[in-house]
Amino acid sequence: MLKRRIMCGILAILSFFALEQASYAFSFKEFFGISEKEIVEDTGGPLLKVYVPSVKSEPSGGITKSKIEVTKGAEAAAAELYDGKTDKTAFFEKDAEVTFDMGVPIFLSQIRYYAGEIDYKKGNNCLGTRFYASSDNKNFVELAVIEGLNAPENGWYDINFSGFGEYRYFRVQIPEKANICEVEWMSPQGFSRIKQGVGKFDVKLNLCAFDVKRDMDITILLALYNEKGIMKQVAYTKRSFKKENTENFDISLEKADVAPGDTYRVAMFGEDGLQPIQNPLNYRINGASKDFSVASVFSDNMVLQADKLLTVWGRAERGSEVEVSIENALGGGIESLVKADENSEWEVELGSFSKGGNYTMTVKSMGVEYEYKNITFGDVWLCTGQSNMDYYMAAGEETSKELSKPELIQNENIRLLNLWNKGIDGAAGLVDNPPTGGESWQCMNGDVAAYCSAVGYYFAKEIYEATKEPVGIINVAVGDTEINRWIPRGDTYGTFTSTDGDLYNNRIYPFERLEIKGIILYQGEADQYRTHLTIEEYSDAMAGLVDKYRESWGEDLPFYWAQLTRYRVDETLVREGQRIALGKVKNKANTGMIVLNDIVGSPDGKTGSCRNDIHPWGKKTVAERFAAYAKRDCYGQNVAVTGPVYVSSKSKDGTLILEFECEGKLRVMPKERYSDKETEKKIRMEKIDTSKPMEFEVAGADGEYYKADAILDGKTVILKSNKVKNPVYARYAWGAYPEMPNLTDDTGLPTATFDTRNDI
Repeated sequence: MLKRRIMCGILAILSFFALEQASYAFSFKEFFGISEKEIVEDTGGPLLKVYVPSVKSEPSGGITKSKIEVTKGAEAAAAELYDGKTDKTAFFEKDAEVTFDMGVPIFLSQIRYYAGEIDYKKGNNCLGTRFYASSDNKNFVELAVIEGLNAPENGWYDINFSGFGEYRYFRVQIPEKANICEVEWMSPQGFSRIKQGVGKFDVKLNLCAFDVKRDMDITILLALYNEKGIMKQVAYTKRSFKKENTENFDISLEKADVAPGDTYRVAMFGEDGLQPIQNPLNYRINGASKDFSVASVFSDNMVLQADKLLTVWGRAERGSEVEVSIENALGGGIESLVKADENSEWEVELGSFSKGGNYTMTVKSMGVEYEYKNITFGDVWLCTGQSNMDYYMAAGEETSKELSKPELIQNENIRLLNLWNKGIDGAAGLVDNPPTGGESWQCMNGDVAAYCSAVGYYFAKEIYEATKEPVGIINVAVGDTEINRWIPRGDTYGTFTSTDGDLYNNRIYPFERLEIKGIILYQGEADQYRTHLTIEEYSDAMAGLVDKYRESWGEDLPFYWAQLTRYRVDETLVREGQRIALGKVKNKANTGMIVLNDIVGSPDGKTGSCRNDIHPWGKKTVAERFAAYAKRDCYGQNVAVTGPVYVSSKSKDGTLILEFECEGKLRVMPKERYSDKETEKKIRMEKIDTSKPMEFEVAGADGEYYKADAILDGKTVILKSNKVKNPVYARYAWGAYPEMPNLTDDTGLPTATFDTRNDI
């Protein structure tokens, strides 16, 4: 009678774990002799840790080159993955696939890899390396991908993919810059199945317990479930554990009805009802499994793009059902059911939603549930580039002043997903999740704003004030980064071919299934002082980047970028490349370049000044100019977005006449708009007439430029120089720091740097 009662209690517990039904009738008092209220909640972590020991698997006769298939040209590096030397990095000169034949099927439980020391200057990292397995060397399933914030360092790392499976062939897909030293395929040392008849097996599970916090008497339960989560068989045993001991123990099922897709679940209870491990251990026998997860872009407080298709995705055990629902505060909503595919990926589409609302999203699979609250719909903008976009509010004297009034910052309708300093080393290959590091979407307040992109913050504020609808900002910018890192490695656009792409891999690609409203970009400094791209190369790269991102988010995705400010280091070539890129993008709708050559920053010429600080003040002005494009293209407002735009030129009677597209007529900008203390001093010392247009030069056919006098005539500028008899070319605001770029029109906005030789 007692044995029957204990068995019923075990069945009740395991059914409770499997189904997680709050209404299940089960009494802890009947099984343990205590009430639910007497059960102790332990808040100090698990009282012991338990795992199935694993051992490295090797074929009979060892690992030889004949057992390895590899992308041509990578044979030597591939052999190093299995040479037993964990301190020697296998250097791959290009992306490669290495397939290893174990000779016979093995029971795979884990993958272990070793990584060389990170040397970021050489671009080495393991992120993006993918692992696959197959029974027939034809149909491979993905087991795992290396991703996350913790860049590999010296040492070994275990990858658990939550599914044991029988495979013979194992493949590693290695990105060019991954610094993998060694790969080991692990089999469970403590798991055995002995056949006892047709479809019947004796199953023994050997586990290791360690980090035991105190002496305990434990009841250990082992249950077998089919692929639908229905329990088939159960066994239990009792065991005593001593504090600080490491102990191995067995638990078995006799003549079990074993089938593919089964799950073995281990649960533990103390005599007082305490669970020394907080969740049951699961060992699913189906291969190609993943722990159930939702893409890390989803969280509480997030803004989802309104009026576009909502897609939710993640990972789950192969073939398992995933239920996704989203409902508003009134209880109305949508549900969808999907199965994880052969590679353990799942994805559902939930339709489109209008702006606003307070929604809760629930995602369930195999007894695990994720719930995301306080979700709203609005416009989501991606902020990318380098440090002038990443420059956070608390970083500068000017922007930090706004933080002193947090009551003016707090706004639940402006929300931020900030990658900031996470995962800035990029990834050697594509990864599925951005490096959020456990951080999630946050509603705007003083603390959140402090480390928010200043441009992003002011931009979101402008858009919210214009629309009174929710705005989401995703900041993926990384300081000191070349454009090469933001374009997939190997992509070619005109004269430019990307040789890196590591930041595209972990900061752009993982968001591509998330609908957005548009992108703003502030980048280019690193390409002037490090890569030294030509005007043609940079403009090809910039246009290619826009076209590439639009392949994912739509060919008319709003995309705006900044022309670099003045600075003591000459960045003119990149500025011109940024202008020329406007004419090279495939679809010119909803594109624009903001011009910043009138920004001074701090007027003293020191910290925060355009003249000497690569991070000048004036981020609010930058954001306002980005927002003007968005207001015009996305929100139907009649606002000025640009000053005069050079159109064409013609020579006439020793002059060069430049025609502009402009609002009203061409004008001269007041000197207060563009001058700092040094400029003011120059004006006084040289008695310069600032009512005249400045910073124009002309050249003859030889291309030698000389300063030119300029006269405004409606929408044209007439240029003449005593040193150039027959001017053919002109340029404006050229060089590192043009002192007086003062051409404007009725908008009051500045004219972009340009050189007529680069007309396209």
